[in-house]
Amino acid sequence: MSEVRHDHDRVYEGKPVPGRARRGRIHPVVVIVVLVVTICGVFVGVRVFSGSGEPPVTVVRALLASKREFFEDAEVKRLLLAKGFRVEVTPAGSFDIVRSEDIDSYHFVFPSGQSAADLIRDRRARRHAVPFRPFFSPIVLGTFREYADALVKAGAATKQNDLYYTLELDKLVDLMDHGKTWSDYQVDNRNRLLAQIPDPCRTYSGSIYVALLSFAKHSGKTPVDEAEALGWASEIKPLFDAEGQHGEDLSPKYLAPEGRSFAPVVVIYEHQFIAHQVRTHDRTGRPDAERVLLYPSAQHETAPELISFTPEGDQIGRLLMEDPGLRRRAVELGFHVLGVGEDVQSPEFSSMLTGRGLPVPRNGVGDTETWLPKPALFEKMITAIAGCR
Repeated sequence: MSEVRHDHDRVYEGKPVPGRARRGRIHPVVVIVVLVVTICGVFVGVRVFSGSGEPPVTVVRALLASKREFFEDAEVKRLLLAKGFRVEVTPAGSFDIVRSEDIDSYHFVFPSGQSAADLIRDRRARRHAVPFRPFFSPIVLGTFREYADALVKAGAATKQNDLYYTLELDKLVDLMDHGKTWSDYQVDNRNRLLAQIPDPCRTYSGSIYVALLSFAKHSGKTPVDEAEALGWASEIKPLFDAEGQHGEDLSPKYLAPEGRSFAPVVVIYEHQFIAHQVRTHDRTGRPDAERVLLYPSAQHETAPELISFTPEGDQIGRLLMEDPGLRRRAVELGFHVLGVGEDVQSPEFSSMLTGRGLPVPRNGVGDTETWLPKPALFEKMITAIAGCR
């Protein structure tokens, strides 16, 4: 039986990479591209030189799951470019990364959780695979205030403050098993009381929600053999089937202006909600009072790892661990950063929220923890529930 929340092993030890100051844009006057190729012909690095005498820019290719939002941020791009790097992002679900046939053509990958990272490191056995853990983000449920208040009326949630609630998943599972609807609790929605989840065959968050339901439904136990795993999967499958189609990332639908109609309760990462609230506050001076978060009382800390395959990937990993500007921006994008040279959460996340007058959640990390089934049994459960191919 493997525990969802892992002790943060020391996965990074190194010295800061000297940054190279760079201003302005790349001038397309003269461009020389230098390809560095291994004996096996695998792409390793590209350096682009401008004709203006400015320092070269190293183009780094990355295969990223939900943490790609960090690298797609304009300020992160600017900070990395100032250090001489441009990251080209290829989006993929965490388990798509595990199964990728061309994974070796990337400088680094960034799956969203520990089990996916373990599988990737197994694939890279005895080859360059350096892990970095710069930040993490718990799995949560995003919803709207009237739906959270309905769960309070149903006895499945308690209110922390204006933006956050604590969710008792065992009570939620009981409500779902009994076919309760939102209208049973004075919400103008006759649909069944369910949460929408990303595709568990492709995404870490979707698979972990299955584990959370199973853990809650069976009083904190995990299956001991294949027969029990498949039996428990058959109990959860009707809830999965009732939700209909499952995409890769539900946060865009939830955060859209019409999100209440398309995605009233969704499984997302905490950083996606926090980043939205920070943007809203910085733009309007107040938070989005309609959207709130549900924190499962039995928590799961995702412990994502950036796994570098090349020296260029190592440099990106070190920058994320050590560069003050990148660490500050990670917090503004909703992530909990880990202490430099330490395996503990740093206080920047709480300070960033309180500095804006936003409440700090009691997210439950470190209290009650959810345990995952053994990897082989968990894979069989996910396949039985979602029909993975």
